[in-house]
Amino acid sequence: MRLLAPARTIGLSLLLTLTVLFLFGCSDEQSRTVDRIKIISGNEQCALPGHDFKQELKIELLGPKVPGLLGGQGSRAPVADVPVHFVPVDGSDLTVTPATAVSDAGGAVTVKVAAGKQTGDQYLDIIPGGFEKKAIRLRFITGMELKGEGREYKASGISTEPVGVKLVGADGKPAADIPVRFQLLSTAEGTRTTAAVDSPVVLTDADGVAETRIKLGDKTGSYQIGIEIMAPDKGFLVSSKPVKIFGFNLVGVVVSVLGGLSLFVFGMKLMGDGIQKIAGENMKKLLQFFARNGIVAVLAGTLVTAVIQSSSATTVMVIGFINAGLLSLVQSIGIIFGANIGTTVTAQIISFNLSGLALPAITIGFLITLSSRRVISGWGETILGFGLLFFGMTMMSDELKVLGEFGSFREAFNYFDCSPVNGWMPFLAVLGAMGIGVVATVLIQSSSAAMGIVLALAGSGLINFYTAVPLLVGTNIGTTITAMLAAIAANRVAKQAALAHTLFNVFGALLMLLLFYVPYGPERIPVFLYFINEITPGNAFAAVPQNLERHIAMAHTFFNIAVVVVLLPFIRQFAMLCNWILPIPNNAPVKITMLEPNLLSAPSIALKQTIRAIKVMVEDSWRMVDTAVNKHFLASSVDEKKFEALAKAEERIDKMQAEVTAYLVQLTRHQLTEPQSELVPLLMHCTNDAERIADHTEIILQLTERLTKTDKKISEAGRKDLKKMWEVLNDQQKNVIAALGSDNPETLKFALKDQRKISKMADKFESNHIDRLRKGNCLMANGIIFIEMLGELEKIGAHLENIAERTPEIQKHYIEL
Repeated sequence: MRLLAPARTIGLSLLLTLTVLFLFGCSDEQSRTVDRIKIISGNEQCALPGHDFKQELKIELLGPKVPGLLGGQGSRAPVADVPVHFVPVDGSDLTVTPATAVSDAGGAVTVKVAAGKQTGDQYLDIIPGGFEKKAIRLRFITGMELKGEGREYKASGISTEPVGVKLVGADGKPAADIPVRFQLLSTAEGTRTTAAVDSPVVLTDADGVAETRIKLGDKTGSYQIGIEIMAPDKGFLVSSKPVKIFGFNLVGVVVSVLGGLSLFVFGMKLMGDGIQKIAGENMKKLLQFFARNGIVAVLAGTLVTAVIQSSSATTVMVIGFINAGLLSLVQSIGIIFGANIGTTVTAQIISFNLSGLALPAITIGFLITLSSRRVISGWGETILGFGLLFFGMTMMSDELKVLGEFGSFREAFNYFDCSPVNGWMPFLAVLGAMGIGVVATVLIQSSSAAMGIVLALAGSGLINFYTAVPLLVGTNIGTTITAMLAAIAANRVAKQAALAHTLFNVFGALLMLLLFYVPYGPERIPVFLYFINEITPGNAFAAVPQNLERHIAMAHTFFNIAVVVVLLPFIRQFAMLCNWILPIPNNAPVKITMLEPNLLSAPSIALKQTIRAIKVMVEDSWRMVDTAVNKHFLASSVDEKKFEALAKAEERIDKMQAEVTAYLVQLTRHQLTEPQSELVPLLMHCTNDAERIADHTEIILQLTERLTKTDKKISEAGRKDLKKMWEVLNDQQKNVIAALGSDNPETLKFALKDQRKISKMADKFESNHIDRLRKGNCLMANGIIFIEMLGELEKIGAHLENIAERTPEIQKHYIEL
């Protein structure tokens, strides 16, 4: 047995190690071996003789691929301090400045290339010093200028402007009468396409220009046209040079992106619902049960939000708890803090490249959902939702990757590009990116969905790490709108909780904004971004960012954790701040709404609230009957003002009955367990009985008025009989009220036993009264009123008995909730 403790310790240590590796991946220490040369820009450019090529040639030296542990596709580390030689070959007269350069800390090398006098294809070898076997050869084309490269056209039509070339000889004069062949290499539609080249072969004119128009297909995407020149006798030998143009189908893009987003959101919701079925609906009750301690409340908020996949849903539920009087402001703030951490789980899941599992997950999940067993179907929904989530994400990502090639789209995203200028992130661009994140989240009503779009944009190359982080900060602020809307109709404390959610995220945004301008290291990278880059596999600041989605997901998680760590010791002060901004006027009592609509998504809690409401109805109805019997009937007192007050109280009971019934009807529209479904009709019947008890108040008051008109009171013997019966009835109502919402069956025995007493007493007292009538001890008119009063009390007891008889089933289901 003593060996179990060390074994358990080793097991926990291993679990913690795997968790850290899962989140952070493997070490990203820079490699010293060149395994690959990556071309960043500048390959296959065209220039006229004697001119510089427009783009600088930029390459990146990378080491061997290091697989991560559940960290995506793995990554290659950049290789620094390696000399790279640029050598023209095959007689090429290219000029490279400098001819030898050393890779920087990011493994990058940048040089300028100029064209010579020779026309046609020219070649350049790139040779890393000490790793000559990894050398690569690039092509440049001299004497040719492209026309139409990168142009964008409307899909399904002929290009409005032609695509072509201008040829200039070594002497600098236009080259005329040279045949240029145009060939369609690839299209946005794949092999089955309606796209075509209008004129496959064109001779250059006197200006050295050869052009053709392109018929585009229906889909959005790129079209590559190969340009080939075979005129060696005139100094032009150019193997197929691809020219890329773009076709844009607005309707197709909108449908694909919104369709992918819809599948993503639906899959996220389905996965959350499935996990709830597996974990049990009682998962949501953790929010109330563990809210007493700040740290535990944060953990509960994190866990529940991770399960239901929505911080907005958790926060709205907290608003409901407060409005129903189940949580205090201080308790709710801890849960809200945790919800902000829990919502980052979705981004963590998405950031792993699991799109290949989407279709198998959809198939398997759908088959499992056919099961009639709740837990098994829950697994099916979870797997199906997982598949739909990644399928929708893939749809969005694929479409955005296509748009990422469009120059116009890249220019649009440049307006809020937050890449450093002169060593600092541009302040206005950062604020703009945050604003876009806020607006997008408000429109979509889901920070997780907005984060999915951010990840898709990053994966398509439209945004970088510098821009993605301000966007995710904006999504954190935008998600608070849901809680604010839910709190509009809630009490003051619930409004304070919604304010706390907003202030938390605004404070986090300000903290992050500050950290954006705290540089670290020789490259002066913002300290928070530097930290995320260090703990995540790959380099987000490489010339071509590596593992960018994982970096964004890690930034989202650690951003929220950091804000919670900073604010957690000051929860009470935070609550005081909210109370100062939104004070409760003159310490007025806080309105409690037992039948809180925001709790309907947690049926077990909603049912408990319904039982509380019925209990209050029975108590209020009994107080009305008690007043009518003891202060009016037995006292032979008629007071019109008090009668009106009782009539208004009865109207309130009628209104409450309608509210409880409507609440239960709304509840049936949610997913209920079998015990919960069986409990609904029982509670409806109890509501009706509670209301009918109040109805007897009016009849008793009518009997009182009739009694006072006889100028005689009930005989002393009759009064004693009524008081005895009332004592038993009063005992019965106490037991019934105690039994409602209780799991103690003992209270029911007394309630049912009291009803049997009441029935016997009613029969006995009626017989006694008939004897008094025969002896002339009572007036006939009063005798009829007495008998009617006995009947009213017996009917009230019958309604209490109805509630008592249903209470065992209520108690049974109450325990199972």
